[in-house]
Amino acid sequence: MSETVKKLDERVLANIVRAEITEEDTGDVYVFTTSSEASIKPYASEGTEKIHRVKNTILASLRYEDILLGYEIKLVNNTFCPELLALVDGGEVTNDEDGNFVSYAAPVVGKVTERKNLTVALYTEELDCDGETLEYIKFTFRHAKGKPVEYSIKDGEFFIPELTLHSRAKTGESSVSVEVLKNID
Repeated sequence: MSETVKKLDERVLANIVRAEITEEDTGDVYVFTTSSEASIKPYASEGTEKIHRVKNTILASLRYEDILLGYEIKLVNNTFCPELLALVDGGEVTNDEDGNFVSYAAPVVGKVTERKNLTVALYTEELDCDGETLEYIKFTFRHAKGKPVEYSIKDGEFFIPELTLHSRAKTGESSVSVEVLKNID
């Protein structure tokens, strides 16, 4: 048997240079460049393993693999954006006649909140040894829905909201796509 040695495509990625949340129904895109952290954890139906053992002998095992269903995404944004809050939380923003923010009302307690289907895109950059950007890498998570927003406000600290969404791919779809871009607009 001959071995094949394959060279890996290795890239050095850093930063969140851009984040986007797109309403899937309308196509409206909300762009923000103040996100400082994204925690992306897989959500899976966990498989099982059942071992058929008789005394000190393993006769067989039934093994069922984990099946990926989507991702849990937590975005840390360094500014207060009422529109993002409404998209993720499911509430409503009120603006004055000039389009300036006036108020935000969270979803009504005790009622099911119809949250919108969203696509979350995160852009990071591949850097050269001199610190210059070579290319951008875009991670896209489809069919995400927001969860109620957690608030943490501390005296002497900046308010840094955390937005949590869960994306779930449809049957036959990939749960995340990753693509290389020469530039972002």
